[in-house]
Amino acid sequence: MKGIIYKWLLLGLTLFLTNTIYAQQCPSGDFTAVTGGTYKLDGNKTLLISSNVTNLTLEISNRDNIICVAPGVTWEQNKQTNFNGSVSINVYGTFNYNSSDNFNGNVPSYLNVQEGGTLNTNTTGIGSNLLINNQGTTTFTTTGTVEFRDSFSFYNLGPNAKLIATAPGLVKFGTNTTICNAGTMDFGSLENADAKRFKNEASGVINISRYFYNHGSILNDGEINTLCGKFGSSGCEFIIGDKGAGKEFENNGCMNITGNVNIRGAAFNNGTITITNGDLTIDKKISGYNGSIIVVNGRSVINSDGGYNGTNMFFWDENTTGHDFDEKRNNNPTTTTVYKVEKRTCVKEEAFGSIGDYVWYDKNQDGKQDDTELPATGLKVQLYKLVSGVWTSEVSAVTDKFGKYLFDELTSGKYKVQFTLPTGGKAFFTSFKRSGVDAEKDSDANTDDNNSSDEITIDTTYPAGNPKRDNMTYDAGIYEGSTPLPVTLISFTASKENESAQLKWSTSMETNSESFDVEHSLTGKNWQKVGNVLASGESSAEIKYSFIDTNPADGENLYRLKMIDADGTFAYSGIRSVSIELGEGVVVYPNPVADRLYLKITDWTKINKVQLFDLNGKAIFNSAKAPVDGIDVKNLPSGLYAVSVTRTNGATDSFKVVINK
Repeated sequence: MKGIIYKWLLLGLTLFLTNTIYAQQCPSGDFTAVTGGTYKLDGNKTLLISSNVTNLTLEISNRDNIICVAPGVTWEQNKQTNFNGSVSINVYGTFNYNSSDNFNGNVPSYLNVQEGGTLNTNTTGIGSNLLINNQGTTTFTTTGTVEFRDSFSFYNLGPNAKLIATAPGLVKFGTNTTICNAGTMDFGSLENADAKRFKNEASGVINISRYFYNHGSILNDGEINTLCGKFGSSGCEFIIGDKGAGKEFENNGCMNITGNVNIRGAAFNNGTITITNGDLTIDKKISGYNGSIIVVNGRSVINSDGGYNGTNMFFWDENTTGHDFDEKRNNNPTTTTVYKVEKRTCVKEEAFGSIGDYVWYDKNQDGKQDDTELPATGLKVQLYKLVSGVWTSEVSAVTDKFGKYLFDELTSGKYKVQFTLPTGGKAFFTSFKRSGVDAEKDSDANTDDNNSSDEITIDTTYPAGNPKRDNMTYDAGIYEGSTPLPVTLISFTASKENESAQLKWSTSMETNSESFDVEHSLTGKNWQKVGNVLASGESSAEIKYSFIDTNPADGENLYRLKMIDADGTFAYSGIRSVSIELGEGVVVYPNPVADRLYLKITDWTKINKVQLFDLNGKAIFNSAKAPVDGIDVKNLPSGLYAVSVTRTNGATDSFKVVINK
């Protein structure tokens, strides 16, 4: 359940990367700059910078333009450019970017610093329509304040990525900005004024030489240090401000703070915060799971509105008798200070990778996934890992109702996947890695290597979503040599129409076809016939069909076609999904809650049970009846919980709830 809560909190934290960021070298261009000059990039144009150049005149318009700085080459740009279209600047060499440019239009531009590449800039501010994807080294050289603002995004991608911003007096993350770090970031002073998203991955390290002010939301899964190096400890501090709901600070990793720490806003500590040579002041409540605070050579105080509680929380003041807080000014310390006085060592959560994708029936045997080709369900996929030079069997998976499989929680290492054909001896694997087919669409089962994939390297030091950590491109196409489909299905859709499900499909070829059974399921395992539509029988032209299910279930409904031939043979279509809301909505309130939690449900006859879970997945409350008096939570520790509402049709709704006293 703890993992589910974190997935909720991290929803939307998936990185957006361009296709060019993982390119290995500069492509050939429409233009090549070996000296200065004027270059017009008016849509889908490429400029290759192959020699050292300074101050190009650029006219940028329309979309999908590329500027590529070759390895070993330096491009210095001090001349302002109006970007009236989109461009991806791929830096394999060095880019000294010292101009104040305007990025106009609705399409963002990208500055992609590749591994081994360098970006140096003296800018004091970056705003809308620019994303920096850094896999190399990016350095801010100005000594003033640097402000990220508007929709600007900075992604520090991978273990070798480094952002150096120690020269500026202050770096400020403004409203609506996005910052994600999986490498190293070094700052003089840092203020998170109100970033939309500020995430430090498990592999990320953030070093701050002076002070760190956090007024917006931040999620730390890695390491954050205030070093107090050249400035001295008198200027070092860490402050958590209070900007209300949705702007909470959450630490799941390790924080080492030199100087004073003041908690003025809501905070969740599931990791460890170590404070050295500074005082701790808690003005708001800190909650969490398995969190720890250690104070060394400083005072620790909980003020009247503060608190330190949660589930399995720890505290240790090195210089205080008994090692508890020096002072608790809280009106009711027995309910607002719930923790164990025990010293805990910080251990960052281990990062994991994943491998997976898709198995399908490659009807035309071209080695490429087509939209009309069907998923292969229930097929075994075996995972192997290279251990001491030997391929060792790990775990197996079975393709689901959509032909998908997944191996997750993988540590760094080398892997292979082996695909298994269905029984019966009539199925075969299609072309292996057909030339010209994208990796996400080709077939990776090598019949010369026991139907296994190539070697797959997983490196968990890269951020989640990076293909070097999460590789979702290993597919297998199969075909059946003697079981042709009775019809050629060219489309099949399912959509909501009021409180009914509208199914539409069409065929391009029918030979001796009889009818279509429409089948329905909630789980993808148990199917029931809900209707039958007669086929045309013989046709070489497009024929359109439709069916309306007037009695779908509330929630997700799955449909498939059983395509029946006149001789009794049949085949199934792919599965289509449509969600139907039947009016019995669920409202959980108040949230946050301190005393009693209520549920508002339109039709309780369609509800099977209501449950409340803590972060460990333990059921705190379980009832098959409507809790008309609500759920009493006043004796539960503050923190994150989950309410689960299970309907009579098996569908489940889950809601995140914060208990805050």
